[in-house]
Amino acid sequence: MRTNKSTILLTGATLLLSVLACNIGRSPDPFEPIPPTVSQGLTESALTPDVAATEAPANVNAGACANPYSPVIVGATWNYKITGPISDTYTHSILSVEENGFIEQDVFGTGVTRQGKWKCEDGNLIALDPSNGSSSNVSADGVSVDFQTTELSGVTIPKGINAGDTWTQTLTLEGTETINDMQIPAKNQLTSTCKAVGFESVTVEAGTFDAMRVECQTIMNLSLTIQENVNQTTLTLNGTSWYVEKIGLVKTVTLGEGMDNTVELVSYSIP
Repeated sequence: MRTNKSTILLTGATLLLSVLACNIGRSPDPFEPIPPTVSQGLTESALTPDVAATEAPANVNAGACANPYSPVIVGATWNYKITGPISDTYTHSILSVEENGFIEQDVFGTGVTRQGKWKCEDGNLIALDPSNGSSSNVSADGVSVDFQTTELSGVTIPKGINAGDTWTQTLTLEGTETINDMQIPAKNQLTSTCKAVGFESVTVEAGTFDAMRVECQTIMNLSLTIQENVNQTTLTLNGTSWYVEKIGLVKTVTLGEGMDNTVELVSYSIP
């Protein structure tokens, strides 16, 4: 089956956003539907049963990964729902924690599973650390991407967030996008700039919280080499996220490039 270049670029962008679902200020949208021409056989699957919401523990975590706005504890899970072009759900969980890093996972209702590796530096959380040879991949029927981080600077979630604080992260991902057994070299450069606005009340299905509002703009430069021709596109996404101490992300609103969506916390369990 012949797939046009614009469809391939869109698909690459879509799955890249899945790779970065919880990274880069949490503003990219992982839920834009994959075009039917390249997603045949993609079906929705049952998600892990909802975990009942619990009160946040007094001691969230310790060591290099201790961060008040992003608990890093093995077995912690957060269930989210998405509204937008496609309504969906996903479960975010912490799979393992090392002295200076951890691995997390997202399982989407559409059947996509994404894993990512993070580095911890005195409470600063940094996604996709190249010094540890990290890679991220995501796949669905007939479509997959596999990226390695080749360059990285900045912080994803700072160890302390106060109103007025700003931070950035820039990274380059290189790898292969596979569509219907066709392998396509890909290079993606992303820059995110974030600012903490201050505390405000936010209500989601999991409850009403006093949350820190963070606004981020992410610019994505995507490059695919198709039949020796380099094809490029640039996406700009604006995201607003709300974080609650000892709980983490409770809501994100993403705008831009026809990918507008809202992610809200439904329930959580933090050991």
